[in-house]
Amino acid sequence: MPIEQDYSKTENGTQPVESDNQDSNKTPTLPSFTANKSSQTVNTLWRTLITPNSPNVTPNSSYYELISFYVYHGLLVLLYFNIFIFGLITFSINKTKLWFFELAYNPSKSPSVISADISKLNKIPKRISVILNLKPEETENGGISGLISDSSEVCAWVVASGIKYLSIYEYGGELKNNIPELRRSVYKKLAVYYGTDNVPTFSIKVPHANAIYYGASDQDIDQQRYKNTSYKPILQIVLLSNVDGRATIVDLTKVMADLTTTNEISPKDITVKFIDDELKQLVGEEPDLLILFQPYLNLQSYPPWHIRLCEIYWEPDNDAVTYPVYLRALQKFSTCKVNVGK
Repeated sequence: MPIEQDYSKTENGTQPVESDNQDSNKTPTLPSFTANKSSQTVNTLWRTLITPNSPNVTPNSSYYELISFYVYHGLLVLLYFNIFIFGLITFSINKTKLWFFELAYNPSKSPSVISADISKLNKIPKRISVILNLKPEETENGGISGLISDSSEVCAWVVASGIKYLSIYEYGGELKNNIPELRRSVYKKLAVYYGTDNVPTFSIKVPHANAIYYGASDQDIDQQRYKNTSYKPILQIVLLSNVDGRATIVDLTKVMADLTTTNEISPKDITVKFIDDELKQLVGEEPDLLILFQPYLNLQSYPPWHIRLCEIYWEPDNDAVTYPVYLRALQKFSTCKVNVGK
């Protein structure tokens, strides 16, 4: 599936319009295709076909009116049924494709295997971002523990790929509320991939709180080395949520307006570069590639300024955080051509 540049529309064109009054603490839910929904759809179509539910059809209607109703109504239901069958076939094909990718691309928790896959690419992004979702507790790999596990797995893939910057977006900000657990999980996951004696160094930054954490814990023996201003960890992780999106831009706009009113800055000083530099300080660097581990394109209020030029990739009907999806995103990125300003 090609990488999408137009992030304003969903793949199916059914993304709900977000309201200004939307509860910022409410996490978007992702629809799933299940067998129960399939049977419900068939049952609804059948009941609609045999039950006249029209103000134009009454017990006193003529035979011509009844026949006309059933003919046109039947054609409409048949059309809906064909669309349903097409969606079911497409879903099955996508799931089979994802299953095949799982067999073909298996990193086996080995950095050398991942490095071999990446070495075949013409180019890789310098900065990468992913959108992860907090799944219900009752689902596989769900809850906050599943979210932290998925985040740690992505961190290991990014390090093995030679990429030094990763931003993780989760709408509700649950990762920000579980920093200690995330730090330990990332350390353990990197230890599985690289061994306990060669764990890559990393930092976790929370721009909205203006906080940065180094290593697995504050008692880490390398804290002094981490805090050296000239030292940079191998992987920089940035945690984002919905508060880092439009709300940050609105706050920045208010601040610039106040500074202009008090003559502390001139309106001529407010340029695209000025805004870009300020948002980099407030949110982070702009990614080159954004990967969505969800079945359709929904940016979930992702910081809009940071996706002006980045490539966006997702796999239809995929709701799992898997290495094949990650690798295919990098493969598509390596073949894309970005013409900035042309």
